[in-house]
Parts: sequence; C-alpha cells; structure tokens
Amino acid sequence: MKNCDVLIIGGGPAGSIAAANLAQKGFSVEVIEKVDFPRFVIGESLLPQCNEILAKNNLLEKVTQKGFILKAGAIFINEAKEVETYHFRENIGEPFNTSFQVKREEFDHTLLLGASEFGANVQHGVEVTAYNEVKNIVSTVDREGNKEEYQARFVLDASGYGRVLPRLLDLDIPSELKTRQAVFTRIENDIRPEGELAGYITIFIHGDNDAWIWVIPFADGITSVGIVSTEEYFEKMNMEEEAFWNHVIYSNVNTKERFKNATKVRPVGKIGGYASNVKTMHGKGFAMAGNATEFLDPVFSSGVTLALVSGDLAADLIAKELNGETVDWQTEYEEYMMLGIDVFRDFVNTWYDGRLQKVFFSPLKKEQYTRSISSILSGYVWNKKNVFVGDSEKKLDMLIKMIDASIK
Repeated sequence: MKNCDVLIIGGGPAGSIAAANLAQKGFSVEVIEKVDFPRFVIGESLLPQCNEILAKNNLLEKVTQKGFILKAGAIFINEAKEVETYHFRENIGEPFNTSFQVKREEFDHTLLLGASEFGANVQHGVEVTAYNEVKNIVSTVDREGNKEEYQARFVLDASGYGRVLPRLLDLDIPSELKTRQAVFTRIENDIRPEGELAGYITIFIHGDNDAWIWVIPFADGITSVGIVSTEEYFEKMNMEEEAFWNHVIYSNVNTKERFKNATKVRPVGKIGGYASNVKTMHGKGFAMAGNATEFLDPVFSSGVTLALVSGDLAADLIAKELNGETVDWQTEYEEYMMLGIDVFRDFVNTWYDGRLQKVFFSPLKKEQYTRSISSILSGYVWNKKNVFVGDSEKKLDMLIKMIDASIK
C-alpha cells in the first residue's frame, strides 16, 4: 500500500491544476490517469477566468509559451446574417481580458507536465477499481494487471466523463438540461475573419434554433468545427455523423461560404448525453472537481473554466483541512461553485429557448448589460458586482421583457 497526502483521480485540467496547487504547497500528491497523454478531447475554447487561475498556480507562462492563438472575444451570427460581437475587454473591470484557443491534447499535457515539475507524481494507464470511503483507500489496476492500493489523507475525483466516485458511491443524478449531442471534426482552409477577430470563437445559429455550430481557430491554421443539437433533431435527419455534419455545414447560409474550401483533417466524431449532475460534490475525506461534478453544455465554453476554478478551489480547501483548519465544504466549496454554475445554466437555458438570441441581436444596446454579459462570457460568473450573478434567471427575464417592450 502506498501512502500520500492527496490522491487525484484524473489528469485533465481540474486534476492538473489541483496537483500543481498542492504540490507547490509541499504536499505529497499522486495523480492517476487512465489514458496516456497527449490525448484528443473537445472543449478547446478557454475563457479569461482560466488565465487568472493559471497565473495563480504559476502555469500561465508555460501555457503562453505554447503559442496558442489569442482569444479576445466571441462572435454570434444567425441565419439572417445578423452579427453580434462580444469583446472580453468590454467587461465590468475583470483582471483578465483574453484567453486562448487550444488543442486540448497540447493544453492538458502542458498542465499535467507542469504539475509533475512542481512535484506531483503522475502515473498513466492506471484505473480505479474501488474506493473505501471509511478508510480513504483507493484500489487501482494498471494496464499490465498490477494492482495497488493508496491510503490517502484526501481523495479528489477529477476524472471528467469517467465520473469515478459518482459511480462508485452512487452519487449520479440526472441533469436538468435536455439531452444534446455534439458532432465534430477538425478542418483546414477555413476562411477566417481578419485581424484580432481571427482568434475569436464564432457561434453560428442554424435554422430556427435547431442547432448551433462552434468554430474554434487554432494557431496552426487548423479549425475545430462542431454541431450541437438535440438527439431528436439528429435522429430526424436519419444520417450518419459525417453526413449530418456535411448537411448542416453546407446548408447553413453562413458556414457553407466560410468552409467552401475546407477539408477534414480528422474523422467526424460524436459525443452525446454529456450533461451530468451529482447529489453532492464532497464527503468526508473526498471531493469532486470539474466534469466529475456537473457538466452543463459547451455553448459558452464553460467546461475548462469550471474545471480549473473547482480544481484550484478544492486544492486550497484540501490544504487548509490537511493543515488542521476547519473547512465548511458545503459553504466554501459546493455553494460557491453552484453560484457560478447556476449563472452559466441560466444563460444556457435562455440560449436554447431562443430568448438570449433576442438579447444578442436586439437593436436596444445598453452599455451596462452589454458589459455585464461580456464578463459572463469571460467566465467571471462569481463576481457579485455583476448584475447577472445571483438570481440570473430573474435578471435575464427582466432584460428580455425590457427588450420586448422596446420593440412594441
């Protein structure tokens, strides 16, 4: 049996940032990861809030050195060719105004290597088989069949879609969000905007809000292009993944022009049913971070932001607890995380019912709410100076009613 201060399950952004945080504080950290890095994964568009967490943990310089393309905003375009651009710098005074568009195989590997350099012991090809929550013992097996047990003072589950502890402890509950799926690939010969806008993420609305298309540019000229729709819409088309991707992209009035010269550089993939939730984010001697807790939807690129914020916050609280301080995990962790998650969720719901598009494309432009939305789209969903943080559903409803009244 091996002993450690903290065992982290998963080497993605949540696990890596937690490992880097705790290793720099002098704790012995074991990271066990099921697959080898670098590995392909979607969720390639970061938000400025990410940069703040990276800087706090001395990883921003390592990421910057990779030469990722700068992301300074988001562009939304509907099939009427109306365009709304949000510049992250036009916020309510947030500390970071830009982030990056990243190939996650490179970004995640950079973070995990950074955690290793800070002193975390990282193992690949290791899978969790059992968890004794009474003794805080994690049982594992590697790809050669070798078994091991880890006696940890604290266990952090950052296993992402693997959702190790939610499965083992029966903590999974259905998401409130409707089941959707993403069909995606990477292409070359994208006709990009010029200048600063070349690095912005572009969101194209398809049809009558039937689906939306992400367009994420990378520094090497490759572009990630994915389509998100309900399962019903995908099944109604009665097509295989590649045929569906081709149909949507080349029937959309905007993307058929932008990608008229495009060629795919990787097979079309599909992921569905990604929205998830848990009964609790913590327990005695354990907590969960990133997608192992709740994953919402990719439309506002919240995934990596929530992973980094939760991983970093969990690490800070783990350090306090291991140093003998009292930690109120419900208040300091779960309720804090839910404050931001609820903001993102309300924006996601309002996006899918079509009302947020009404806000984006409204001729009524108020600087106050435009700056507040820019902060939300930057990932600063915990800043209580923002009118949309705290009871965001009610605030969005009020804004939409105001816009409706101005149109009549």
